[in-house]
Amino acid sequence: MTDSPLEQIDLLDTDYADILAHSGHPSFELQLVKSGIEPARARTATNFIALMRQKPNTPEGWAALTEAWEEACGFEPELEHLQLLVQLLWNHHS
Repeated sequence: MTDSPLEQIDLLDTDYADILAHSGHPSFELQLVKSGIEPARARTATNFIALMRQKPNTPEGWAALTEAWEEACGFEPELEHLQLLVQLLWNHHS
């Protein structure tokens, strides 16, 4: 018998499948879980980071980012926070 190429993680098959099917960045989310972060917290962090990768172009996109921020950080962002995000992450002026 040969060694299994799969790394053992403490997840049910259904939880693993859920990450693969619904995560914005499955490999990152799995890495968080492997490092000991609770699966629900890993999903929250992954969702937030995935939404931060690109500036929202619609009111719905901004609403999703605001909701993810509140869930990940524990408070609703103020306008100043969002303006800083725009400047730091998405307005790349050379």
